[in-house]
Amino acid sequence: LAILAAGSVYALDPDQTELEYNGWFRYMNQSTKFQVTDPTASRSLIERNYLRASHQWTSQFYSKLSMDFLSSSSFADGAGVRIKEAYLDMALPIRDFTLTAGVQKHYFGLIYSWDYTHPDKSLADAQGVCASADYGVTVNGFLPKGLGELQLGVYNGEGYKVTGAKNSVAPELLANLRLTPFAGIQVGASVFAKAKDISAYKNDKKGRNSGNTEYQLGDTANMDRLAIAPMAKVAFGPVSLTGEYIIYGYNRTFSYYSLTQDSSGNVVDSTLTEKSKDYAMSGLDLVPMVSLLGRKLEVFGRFSTWERKEQSGELMEVNLDKSLTRYGAGFNYHFLRRAGGSKPAVALQFAWVREQSRKEGADPVDTFMAQARFEWSRVFAAE
Repeated sequence: LAILAAGSVYALDPDQTELEYNGWFRYMNQSTKFQVTDPTASRSLIERNYLRASHQWTSQFYSKLSMDFLSSSSFADGAGVRIKEAYLDMALPIRDFTLTAGVQKHYFGLIYSWDYTHPDKSLADAQGVCASADYGVTVNGFLPKGLGELQLGVYNGEGYKVTGAKNSVAPELLANLRLTPFAGIQVGASVFAKAKDISAYKNDKKGRNSGNTEYQLGDTANMDRLAIAPMAKVAFGPVSLTGEYIIYGYNRTFSYYSLTQDSSGNVVDSTLTEKSKDYAMSGLDLVPMVSLLGRKLEVFGRFSTWERKEQSGELMEVNLDKSLTRYGAGFNYHFLRRAGGSKPAVALQFAWVREQSRKEGADPVDTFMAQARFEWSRVFAAE
């Protein structure tokens, strides 16, 4: 313990415990071309229902547990429980740096710092690039003189919802750097790489084809996953602009047996064929925001693009059906903020998002979200 840094990078004091709750109740209306009275989806749901507990043993040791009590029709009773965070922090001899082990933030692009000023997901989360949390070990902390932050991590790479036999043996390696060279300006970039991911794709073509000439082997693997995300945020007074650009690619390997039949249709021989296919994706996400009425009202916009290319022979052709543009606007009204003023306590959020597929003739899809956000935390000191 003597080698550990004397300083603490934690919000709690030694022997303090914090209990926190995050609840979001949302109504969502989704329709084609603003047909809100004839929607394709109209429902209320609990979008978030987190209970978090954290404890500070000493200035060197800290732990946190976050449980997600989610509403979902995937469960017989309409609800389930999963672990969102469960980790131990240990202060390192490098000032303001910690070693974190467990289910923790996935420090890629904007996904780990996405505070849901816009109530929808971050671009990386929405497009399935990665999860917001994962099983892993990281070294993370703050650079001297408020210059920024740095994270280096080794993760399972399939996200916090995937564990056990569904994880591949290949770890994910990640690096993230954010710099604040001047007040109000932040720039940075993230990168992660993973050699093989057996959980991310399920091939539904398992078994023999209609002509009985091939036998598909089913599951395929995402190989050589690589993602890069430069980001920037500019904030002056009540106005801010946050953005990121994501570049993401991988290769899928798949195999099948070519079947040889006799004159009676019986299979007499088979030949294993292995093939691969490259995928390349990229997208831009911009969120301008202005804060008014003493930070009670936040008015925001959003503009996003996503392009997906798939290998066809020697060419990488755009899959127009899976490429899109999204834009919209909304507002947040904060009735109450938590102590310190940085986090919401009681807020109303409203957002409209229009998604336009690049497929020729596709109609735009409009989504309206109205959300009540209610959050609290309480710190308990040791008696």
